[in-house]
Amino acid sequence: MVRTGKVVDAHDGTLDVCFERPEMCAQCGACMGHKPHEETVSIKGHAEVGDMVSVELPDAKLVKVSLIAYIIPLIGLLLGILLGQTLLKTDIWAAVGGVAGLAAGYLIVKIFDRKFSANASWQPRLLEVHHQQPTT
Repeated sequence: MVRTGKVVDAHDGTLDVCFERPEMCAQCGACMGHKPHEETVSIKGHAEVGDMVSVELPDAKLVKVSLIAYIIPLIGLLLGILLGQTLLKTDIWAAVGGVAGLAAGYLIVKIFDRKFSANASWQPRLLEVHHQQPTT
């Protein structure tokens, strides 16, 4: 998917690009961000604040990363509850096991995050810079 956004900050070869959310997102509200119609993404590239840029977002990989981010902690939580309940036979240990499993799942997601962050094919890519026209 290619989206166009506005550069809101540029530093050390990294751009913070603000995108307007698609119309289909307007009614959802799941993101619960401070600005309901905007989202910001950091990408590597060179442009100036105020420039419009075209950015390619890896759709299929975005879905995979989302699944990893949600499923692994959920599996950790459920396994922790199951182990705590099965091995120690009390609800307290089930809760402790659930928290421990959730924490382990979170650590696994952090490991995946580092792996994906190092791979350029998993990152948004700057396609084109539309320089801001100077106002006179």
